[in-house]
Amino acid sequence: MKRWLVILSLLVILLAVNSLAFGANGIINVSMNGNKVQVKEVGVLLDGQAFVSDVPSFIYVDRTLVPVRFVAERLGAKVGWDQSTKTATILHDNNEIKLTIDSNKVVVNNQTRTLDKNSIPKLVTFSNKDSRTMVPVRFVSEVLGYEVGWDENNQIPYINSPDGGIEVPDLNPPITPGSGENEENVGTTTISNIQVVKGSTSKHRVVINSDAAIEYDALFLPDSNKLVVDIKDSKLKTSAGNTPGDIRVNDEFINRVTYSQYDINPYITRIVIELDDEYDYEFYTSSDGKTTTITFEEYEFNGITVEKVDGKDALVIEDVENVQYNVLQLKSPERIVIDLFDTNLTEKTYEYDVQTGFIKKARVSQFAGDTNYSSNDRIVRIVLDVMDGVSNPNVSIERDGDNLVITPQKSIWEFVTYDNNYNDKYISIKNNDKTKYDVVYDSDLKKMDITIPSEDTDLVKGITTISDNFIEYIQVTENNDYTIVSITFKRGIEYEVLSSRSTEKIELVVRRDSSIPFTDKTIVIDAGHGGKDPGAISPNGTREKDVNLQIALKTQSLLEGLGYNVIMTRTDDTFVDLYERANIANRNGADIFVSIHHNSTLNNAINGLEILYCPRDQGKGKTEEQYPLADVVRKGIIASTKGADRGVIQRPGLVVIRETNMPAVLVEVGYLSNAQEEARIRDGNYQNLVVQGLVNGIQNYFEMN
Repeated sequence: MKRWLVILSLLVILLAVNSLAFGANGIINVSMNGNKVQVKEVGVLLDGQAFVSDVPSFIYVDRTLVPVRFVAERLGAKVGWDQSTKTATILHDNNEIKLTIDSNKVVVNNQTRTLDKNSIPKLVTFSNKDSRTMVPVRFVSEVLGYEVGWDENNQIPYINSPDGGIEVPDLNPPITPGSGENEENVGTTTISNIQVVKGSTSKHRVVINSDAAIEYDALFLPDSNKLVVDIKDSKLKTSAGNTPGDIRVNDEFINRVTYSQYDINPYITRIVIELDDEYDYEFYTSSDGKTTTITFEEYEFNGITVEKVDGKDALVIEDVENVQYNVLQLKSPERIVIDLFDTNLTEKTYEYDVQTGFIKKARVSQFAGDTNYSSNDRIVRIVLDVMDGVSNPNVSIERDGDNLVITPQKSIWEFVTYDNNYNDKYISIKNNDKTKYDVVYDSDLKKMDITIPSEDTDLVKGITTISDNFIEYIQVTENNDYTIVSITFKRGIEYEVLSSRSTEKIELVVRRDSSIPFTDKTIVIDAGHGGKDPGAISPNGTREKDVNLQIALKTQSLLEGLGYNVIMTRTDDTFVDLYERANIANRNGADIFVSIHHNSTLNNAINGLEILYCPRDQGKGKTEEQYPLADVVRKGIIASTKGADRGVIQRPGLVVIRETNMPAVLVEVGYLSNAQEEARIRDGNYQNLVVQGLVNGIQNYFEMN
């Protein structure tokens, strides 16, 4: 008998399971006895706690109705239903309870008890067409002797256990000095916001914001399609305080999200997500742990491979059926970007060697989003790095079952390779078969013609613009039975044929004509700041304008010693307008522009070289790619100084590198805010290393071009 009392107690506990929120007050439509009625949804407290059920509890007349089947099944009992008598039978071990719809008689272990007219069980049909046997919470008092009451402050019914329940907690208790509030917050995470967000597509996701990383338990209830998330050791404190929340969504996946302070000993915040069906879900946490996102039926990126598709080499992304995507083309250097929406990165590989066509490799990241997208998007960004010298590359993207197939559009790059990473440039042409060929170079036209029998090649006719400061363009034409590959160079070259006279792969190495001197090159050196503009000032008083000028003058001296024509924007401590600095370079038809600067930041641990440039398509009057100069200068200085390398950075907003017509870079030599680096910058020997590396980079740039 004692065990049965325990079971009955559990039954009562689960009778209180109805809604997450302590007082959800939405109006819902239900049907009882064939009549449609509007009722007020409400939560129920058992010993001060709320529970979740598959259908909501609600107030009808003066009674709060709760689902009895959910109650019984949650404690492991079996529930039977006799349609002919409309009687629900609850069985557990040797005990039995019988409830009949619209009857005031309930049978407990063959003993009949009578309920008052307002406590009679009802068959209720909800708006989703689900029907449940609902019984008033007063049933608990009438049958089992529990204390049932109504809390006026919080406007919710409550049930207290027979052995002495607890007081209904004040959901917004006052904090008084010495109340122990600080003690109970120790180790407790604050949940500052729970929201349902939508990005650029129609999918919603649940976002939890907290002041620290959270720990949680998640349980999916298949009978009701609810995901219950309990956040451990957490206090709900949103902009509305600890008031429960109820978010109606009604999209293709999520119907509703409710949340509340589920428990206070220990503190638990509970979130219940009502879904339209059983869906795959995942939790993702930000790097700082303060944002947790719950997603449903989103895609996972599991890698990218090269495969033959319809006889062509293509990149394949598997298991992303119907994924929405966006394609961008970026310049300086050339890249193709494919953004996959509602996709999450699971692979730890972030770079893939997938060379095919004009594509060198693929880089992958979980993209945080920018002004092009919603801040709520979850995007996997795929960056396809393009071979040097290729301009305006294109890909076709098609769906093949569950896969996404990315194919480089047919171009000469299926057959031609061009490596422009070194002073020696390597060019190769792949033929269909072993064949003879001819190579002729016209030094006056700076043009090389490679003639191949048309039957031995599938080269695509047309012009491909390179514009990499070495090759102007490559043109493929046909003349009778021969295909001619014409390469037009920007400057005179020397070349050497590496392949045999009859081969499947024609290979050449080309380089700048060593007989052409550099002395016809004009370089503008700009010492940043000056005069009334000191630039950055270190904690030790070092002024940026002074060290800028020191390095600029040393660079001038070394370049002029090598025969270059050098123009300075300033040679002493004078102020020069930013636009005038750019105009000096433009008026003199400079070949390159180099601005010398030094950095500073509040974080004195940061140090290292940075090279800034403005991409060609974002500059004023620029016709040449800007990145190659920036990259070769960076390599030259790092090789000389062995200092920290902070890379090449796009900064199109800087006047001196935006307004100049020619290739231009701004060199941030180092950080004056870092004491160790400041000491090196002030040292004459270190300055000499910087200058030598800078000049080496400039010379390498001219040799490359």
